[in-house]
Amino acid sequence: MEFIKKNKKYFYIIFVSLLITAYVFIFSFLSFGRHDSLKSYLNDLGAYDQLVWNTAHGNFFEITTSMFGEKNFFAGHFSPVLILFVPFYLIFATPKWLLFFQALAVGLSAVPIFLLAREKLKSQALGLVFLVSYLLYPVLHNGLLYDFHEVVFATVFASWAFYFLEKGRDRWFIFFSVLLAMSQEHLSLLVLMMGAYLFFVKKRRRFGLIVSACSLFYFLLVIFWLMPLFSSNENLALLQNNSTYPSRYAWLGSSPAGIIQKIISDPMSIMIVLLSPERMRYLFLLVLPVFSLAFFAWPILIILPLVFINILSSNSMTFDITFYHSAILAPFVYFSSIFVFKKWLLGIKSIKTIFAVLILIFSFISAVMFGLTPLSPRYSLADFTPSAHSEKIKEIKNILPPDASLSVQHNLGPHFTERQNVFRFPVGADKSQYILLDRIDPFKDNPGQVFSFPYALQMDLTEWKDSIENAKKSADYRLIYDSDGYLLFQKR
Repeated sequence: MEFIKKNKKYFYIIFVSLLITAYVFIFSFLSFGRHDSLKSYLNDLGAYDQLVWNTAHGNFFEITTSMFGEKNFFAGHFSPVLILFVPFYLIFATPKWLLFFQALAVGLSAVPIFLLAREKLKSQALGLVFLVSYLLYPVLHNGLLYDFHEVVFATVFASWAFYFLEKGRDRWFIFFSVLLAMSQEHLSLLVLMMGAYLFFVKKRRRFGLIVSACSLFYFLLVIFWLMPLFSSNENLALLQNNSTYPSRYAWLGSSPAGIIQKIISDPMSIMIVLLSPERMRYLFLLVLPVFSLAFFAWPILIILPLVFINILSSNSMTFDITFYHSAILAPFVYFSSIFVFKKWLLGIKSIKTIFAVLILIFSFISAVMFGLTPLSPRYSLADFTPSAHSEKIKEIKNILPPDASLSVQHNLGPHFTERQNVFRFPVGADKSQYILLDRIDPFKDNPGQVFSFPYALQMDLTEWKDSIENAKKSADYRLIYDSDGYLLFQKR
């Protein structure tokens, strides 16, 4: 104990480093296990794997797995930051690069939380409280365990950008803000709002105005020119209805201008949607681990545009913390909570201690109740451990020619996306050289999981069974592999 007291600063640094390292290791292990257990999806892990693999092989962001029906990923999402993964695919191609770096990014996004809490609250221990709470945040857990997405990966850019904004280190702030804006089209709105924060709160008028103006220009350039440029019909794929992927914002309009007009002309219907019970519950769960402190400081306003984007969607997954969409909000929820803790509670020792304990308690309860990790009573390590059946996928990979076109079952897809032509079954089932299906439910040992086999299939079970029978009877295909539930068909 005497040694710890004398070297208190180094003890905390070492302890924080070990916590974050353990976090990255645990979530890499869990996400790898989920993927190897056939519980990842063609959309989205397979799609990201294919576009990075294609780019590494000279086919810039080309994709055949898009639910939008577009041939270039930029038609659906503008995420040039994904180029960072290409060098690793040149070493060897695997979607596990994406899963590992996503876990690493979220782990590193916790460092500014600790640093800012330690500096603002003048306490290593309180810095550790906020760090542990952040690492227990179920919004991040669920994002990490739902394939790969830029909005989860970009938490590291958002976290460090705001930290350097607070420290007044403009070059580093600009560096991370550029990476954040390049992560996905709408994330430039976070940079715009950080510019507004600089202007109104930090009183850095000129710099704040430049940041906001540049980010707004970039956002409009991407939405109105770059994304339509890659689209097959010169429209934003996200706003177009199709049979596979209905637009989340069709009720608002089919174009950005139409959506803005709807919001201005009919504010009452917008308010009714915003104040719906399920959306209010979503907002409450976002701040539950920090005892709702986040609502009462300026940094929370930075995420306002993204919150509106999430809750104005007609698809409930965008305002459900079970999914990945809210991960990017996490750093600002915690930065805002640190500010409120300093303003309201720091000067009263007993209250300060009570709230610190409450944050840890509520964080742990939230992780247990709303997370998808083995902390939850609905899960165990066995849910992330590959079975003998799932290991057999390697045998099929050796059979399939690497350049053959494939129509594949949704939850098998990410194991076969390092090829130019791969489709989500039954799409492409009439033209692909091979069809791959699996009759075994990977979720059967634990039916209490949040995501079931029909969800993993992205098909009705009856339709899926009928499709298998049709493939068996097809004169165009012959069954060349039938073992342990796997069915591999080859075009005659």
